[in-house]
This record gives sequence, C-alpha cells and structure tokens, in this order.
Amino acid sequence: EAFKVIDVRNTRLTEIAHQRISTFKHLNIAIREFPNFNTEQLRIIGENICNFSMTCGYEIPTQNVLNIIKPLCEGAAATQQLRAFSLNYVYFNNEYCQCIGKVSAKLQKLNLSYCQLTDKLLTDLLKRCNDLLELEIVGNYILTGEFLHKLHLPTLRVLKLELHDEWNYPMWIFKIKNQNVKLII
Repeated sequence: EAFKVIDVRNTRLTEIAHQRISTFKHLNIAIREFPNFNTEQLRIIGENICNFSMTCGYEIPTQNVLNIIKPLCEGAAATQQLRAFSLNYVYFNNEYCQCIGKVSAKLQKLNLSYCQLTDKLLTDLLKRCNDLLELEIVGNYILTGEFLHKLHLPTLRVLKLELHDEWNYPMWIFKIKNQNVKLII
C-alpha cells in the first residue's frame, strides 16, 4: 500500500512511503503467489531487503523469473544489505549467475537447491562471494563436484549438498582442506 502514496509531486508523501517500505526486510515468493509489483517497486524493495527467497518451478520461463530478481538484485546491489538469497527449482544459466553476482559479495547464505547447476556456473558465482557462511546446493544432479577443486571461501562454515551418480569429487579431500566447514550430506 505504501507504493500507492508515492507521488513525485509531493516529496513528503514519497518520503513517508519510502520510510514504510524500508521496514520491509524479508521477501519470500512462491510462484503461485506471483508478486504484483512493477520493476521500479521491485528495485525499491531490493534496496531494503536482507533476505530473499523464491521458489519457482521448472515450467516457469526463465524470463518471468528474471523479471522479478533482476530489479530486486539491482536495488540490493545499491545498498549492499542483502545477506541471504535463495532461489529454487529453476534451470540455472548465465543470466541468473550475472544477476545474483551483483549481490553476491555480501551474501552470507546462498541456497541454489534444485537449480540444475553446472560446476562452471557455480564456480563463476562463488568467485564473487566474499562473506559466504552457508552454501546449500541440494538436488543439483548434474554437479560433479569439480567446483570444489577451485573453491576458495575462507568464511564458509556450512556446506549442504547431495551426492548422486554424477558426483565424482572425493569428499574426504574437501574435509581435509576445509576442516572448519560443517559438511551436511
């Protein structure tokens, strides 16, 4: 409702609306509850949120999902307040990687479960994560574990993943190299 009172002719009303919107810190979207926000509203929300979660579905077109997360990430990149990002059940591609990459430097929690991740895309994204404490990548059945060879996240404390037929990286090597990381398989 705060968006309804934003008025470029009345700066005081706009200021009050922005103050109200700034109290909004968590956004959880399930695709069945597709948000009724325009691009500018999503950008403003992105400037204020600390925690974002979106559960999609593989049948949802990539562009529909990007139409939501692009402006949110642009807003979040401007303020660097976003600390937790979760996106589930999408066919992850380079566009998602670039979009999330804008906010990844300050992320502490990243959940990309059931995103059909590839080792290359995950490696590219994790290179930008400077403060990551928790990474959850359950249900990504084409990951081979190759990304762990290049993983350098000194802040990482929890890694949650699922081993499967395609996985070929020996986890005992990861445990030796990363003794401070709690591994949940």
